[in-house]
Amino acid sequence: MKHSPALAAALLAAAAALLPGRAAADVSTTLAIGIKADRSEFVRGEDVTLSGVVRNTGSTAFIVDDYGPYLQNRVRLYLRDADTGRLISPRPGAPASAVPALTVLPGEEKPFTIRVGACFDLPRNARVHAIAAVERGENESAASHPVAFAIVEGIEFTSTVRTLPGDDRRLYRFSLLYWARDKTESIFLRVSDPAADDRVVGFASLGKVVRVAEPTMSFGPDGSVTIVQQISRDRFAKTKLDASSFPLRVVERDENLLSRDAVSERIATQLVTERIEAREAEKADEGGGLFRRHRTRVPASDSLPSAITPQTSK
Repeated sequence: MKHSPALAAALLAAAAALLPGRAAADVSTTLAIGIKADRSEFVRGEDVTLSGVVRNTGSTAFIVDDYGPYLQNRVRLYLRDADTGRLISPRPGAPASAVPALTVLPGEEKPFTIRVGACFDLPRNARVHAIAAVERGENESAASHPVAFAIVEGIEFTSTVRTLPGDDRRLYRFSLLYWARDKTESIFLRVSDPAADDRVVGFASLGKVVRVAEPTMSFGPDGSVTIVQQISRDRFAKTKLDASSFPLRVVERDENLLSRDAVSERIATQLVTERIEAREAEKADEGGGLFRRHRTRVPASDSLPSAITPQTSK
């Protein structure tokens, strides 16, 4: 369902009322809604997701669907750029409801997830405030408290611009990025279109990275891209993705690759250990092993302090 200009203006007016810094008062107490951001920071291109719950304390079911009596029931999302104070308009053609289907029976609570990118083009390097509103027709609605999240660009390891197999007319930028969050550093692959304001067309989260050895990115003739990253002191992960079309698709993932340095270190340690054990075995075989050391007399002056060294009589 597309928004008409009049409806878009009404949405923005409603959002202006809902986004002064706190949630507006509920029109009705039979519906309640709450949301939270699944992360405090999202890398540009990553799925921005909000988790929420709708509570129905009324006597009739609340249903969101695309047919008949339920077209006026919806969960709407309102966004504001916290740095500029401007409202962020939904993308043209975005669904009227941020949650496509939902049924909450009387006395029930139902969870839901909102994929923000399905309805909005989010600004870069921005802090965003979000409010969700649940509406039953035109006469009953309730709004959540605002939540905040940030869109970050990510820190670039490397990037390259190249075409896809069979299409030499369009260039795409492949960027390997990392970002620290949740006390770990994570690595991402972002594919964007430089001719369309660097719009993101493909994105993959590749897990944690240890920044000792720099990650590598290589391309195959079939349109595949392979990323190798260090994930611990002695282990690497290799991920092969199909980048011949979008969205990106993981073809192969191996997290058990040992580094050559780690393998060399293990072999060297093992050889030294084997030599030491062999020498100790040889010494133990000479003259009775440990018992030989106990039978060997050690001079008193070498083994006892002078204060308790036995004195000889004159």
